[in-house]
Amino acid sequence: MTAILKEIRDLDARLSRGELEHAEYLRKRAALLDSVEVAETEFAEPKRPAVAPRGSGSSSALALSLVVGLGVMTLCIALTLVLLPDLNMALTLGVTILAALSVTLLRDSEE
Repeated sequence: MTAILKEIRDLDARLSRGELEHAEYLRKRAALLDSVEVAETEFAEPKRPAVAPRGSGSSSALALSLVVGLGVMTLCIALTLVLLPDLNMALTLGVTILAALSVTLLRDSEE
């Protein structure tokens, strides 16, 4: 395969130098590409990991984590408002923390 690529590059160089006409270039390039054998492959079906059934324990843990996350977000907003009376800053901080917790919870629930 590498030899054919080198020959095609050589044809490209010869065309750019004017040693070949465009029609001759196309004919030689087509002959090179036609000489490549098609590889037959068999694709195997990907194995899917076994998924454990969700029990009431995982949903209650998720609910508890959400409640804790909302509590932390509320605490962060309150502390930011006390230290910096800027509502936009407080909401941004709270939403950022909630997003980080949500991503962590989703990763944990996938595993």
